[in-house]
Amino acid sequence: MPETTRSSATHHVTITLLGQSYQVPCQPEEQVLLLEAVALLNQQLEATRAGGRTIGKERTALMVAVNLAADLQRARQELQARDDQLDAVEARLRWLVDMGKGAE
Repeated sequence: MPETTRSSATHHVTITLLGQSYQVPCQPEEQVLLLEAVALLNQQLEATRAGGRTIGKERTALMVAVNLAADLQRARQELQARDDQLDAVEARLRWLVDMGKGAE
């Protein structure tokens, strides 16, 4: 379980990735998000390492980083597509409302 320490102005969380501990500064309100991100990263790192081929920690971390960045990019593209769809629906609704106002 990650440890947390607090100095007078900075909040730090101790995380462990691939057996190495790191002190990571974060805002107290973002600690849960950070710990969820670390859990996801650890899950991906372990899955990559369990994939059979033995590769170094650095290469494993880079492979996982690239895969997570690709996942993020896909999510952004999906979000943009949904925003575009909502904009189109909004425009259609405005047009229908304007048409209804003209019929009165």
